[in-house]
Amino acid sequence: MGMFGRATTVAGAVRASRGRHPLGQRLAALLPMLRDAFTGRWSGAPRGRLLAGLAGLIYVISPVDVLPEALLGPFGLGDDLAIAALAVAALLSSAEDWLDRNDDLAAQNTPAQGDVIQGVVLDRP
Repeated sequence: MGMFGRATTVAGAVRASRGRHPLGQRLAALLPMLRDAFTGRWSGAPRGRLLAGLAGLIYVISPVDVLPEALLGPFGLGDDLAIAALAVAALLSSAEDWLDRNDDLAAQNTPAQGDVIQGVVLDRP
């Protein structure tokens, strides 16, 4: 697989993690999601998946490499791209779950349309 094919693997991971929320909204939700997951505000957080995604991103940007490009050339990028694709997919799908949870919480706290305001007396002619 050429360099272009490997790069499309990461792009494919982003596309495959589609959900109800647009990509920009999921990207913006990453830091608040991680904060909520690791401070206990999100009790059902998939901490293992989040840690794996973060570890994958750290591996990709770190100078340590299992299959170094210096020895293997473009083939050494394969492990980096595969791990990047998995890390992106894990984080974006978790962001989708977090956004869905926040949408559900907001819906629970919003009164249904047409609710009666109690204690209000209207004068009728």
